[in-house]
Amino acid sequence: MPNDLVTLKALCAEMDDALIGGRIDKIGMPSEEEIVLMIRAKGINRHLYFCCRSDMPRVHFSTQKYVNTPVPPNFCMLLRKHLSGGAIERVTTLNEDRLVEFTIMTRNELNDATRFRVIIEIMGGASNVVLCNNEYKILDAVKRVMNEHSRTVFPQASYTYPAKSKALLTDVEAVTEAVASEDVKKVYGQINGLSKESALELIAVSKESGSKVASTRINDLYRYEGYSPCTQYDENGKCIGFFAYPYLSRKEKGSYKNEVDLSSAIEAFYRDSALESKKHRDTLKLNQKLKALITKTERRIKDNLRTIEDSKNKDKFRELGEILKCNLYRVERGMSIIKCDDFYNTCEVEIPLDPTISAQKNVEKYFKRYNKAKGAENYAKAEITKLYELEEYLKSIKASIQTSSTDAEYKEINAELDALKKGGKKEASDGKKKNPKLPKKTPPLTFEIGGFKVYVGRNNTQNDEVTFNVAEGGDLWLHTKTYHGSHGVILSHGKAVPDSVIERVAEVVSYYSEARDNPKAEVDYTLRKHVKKLGKPGLVNYVNYKTIVVKPTDWVKN
Repeated sequence: MPNDLVTLKALCAEMDDALIGGRIDKIGMPSEEEIVLMIRAKGINRHLYFCCRSDMPRVHFSTQKYVNTPVPPNFCMLLRKHLSGGAIERVTTLNEDRLVEFTIMTRNELNDATRFRVIIEIMGGASNVVLCNNEYKILDAVKRVMNEHSRTVFPQASYTYPAKSKALLTDVEAVTEAVASEDVKKVYGQINGLSKESALELIAVSKESGSKVASTRINDLYRYEGYSPCTQYDENGKCIGFFAYPYLSRKEKGSYKNEVDLSSAIEAFYRDSALESKKHRDTLKLNQKLKALITKTERRIKDNLRTIEDSKNKDKFRELGEILKCNLYRVERGMSIIKCDDFYNTCEVEIPLDPTISAQKNVEKYFKRYNKAKGAENYAKAEITKLYELEEYLKSIKASIQTSSTDAEYKEINAELDALKKGGKKEASDGKKKNPKLPKKTPPLTFEIGGFKVYVGRNNTQNDEVTFNVAEGGDLWLHTKTYHGSHGVILSHGKAVPDSVIERVAEVVSYYSEARDNPKAEVDYTLRKHVKKLGKPGLVNYVNYKTIVVKPTDWVKN
């Protein structure tokens, strides 16, 4: 997507038209790197959204509802102090770079007019939001920077532009020279403010209308007669870009969809990406805990397998003990080895001895080694069965993290992981068991289809709930074959469930599983009475089932 200077110029011109004279009513920060201003302009309430996260820095109007942090960050309090009630005077880009400036006029305690400037720097990992006074003295920034190798962004410092060394789009001679090569890397490498997409468009328009027309159009897309904000979608319906108008150079990439304005196009593009990014941040600690438990479990499995392998020769110690026991009379003090007839294998065998102990003690030593190896093998076999079950349980938790989406569900999963982590620890020294407050149970996905009530669990707690508390023996139970994920139940109340209903429910069940991204998935279904619970939550065994092949789809949400 062209999140570059030429797109920002068009966006700023669009926002300038929409916001001039608008008044700032509320200021919030959903996170340390996100800011939302609620502005009343020209009779319309708008939410102006700033984001300076390195993965997707942007600025646009937003229709989403944001939840502010419980305790406002210091930068949020500073913005509220200086900008609340202020009027938007101007929106523009600075220094022919990806810097968006909002000029805001407010009044201080003495009712004197005071002007402030909010600068959003769209610079990838160096993105920032900076608050300055009218003379560009920095009051504060989301990210403070003090580094001898870079410019300073710190309170009381003077605001300076990031360095740039490329030719401007207004330099027709430089543009002509760059596009003549038809090398897209050279074009965006030499011309300031171009993304790869805009560089390709500059080449395409230059071929059609000449370099001068191309540079003029690309440099001021908002004034271009063909200005028509849009998004582009691939054949799978995924949004792959937003544009100020349908780029000629991308006609073969997918279909365009017209949007109300450029802000709407930007929000449409980032909507799914933002949700994925938020989910990644929300589940980061969960995945770290899970990874640590999986690593520990895998290590324990390897250790037990090694113990079982090492114990294969345990019978040899018993045999040597029996042979030595029959040859005690031949053992002399100080001997370190003795040759005896091996009546187990009809051959001669050399038996190592410890010369510092008696012959009888040497016999006992071999039997002890046999018993120790046998005990270790039995313990390892019993332990490894539990560990394999635990490994499956951890995989089911991994699937739960993928299919969950709310904070309450994440808290439930976190409680599961904490319970596993503390499982091997001793009780408190005072002998009292700790009883931490458990998170409130989250409800499973519930819907009706064809006159049947359906429940679909999205984590292990919900799976146990729908399978063993909600469903009765004669109800239909569904689960994705060979994949961890949701349990689904269709409450039939003795009625026959049509195949069409089973198929639609199977689509949802497979979507909330590890098979979500597969084009097709096999889903098993059987009566609830044929499902038996195993040790860990969400783990079951089932028989007498049938299988249906479906496409994983969350049509309930759609």
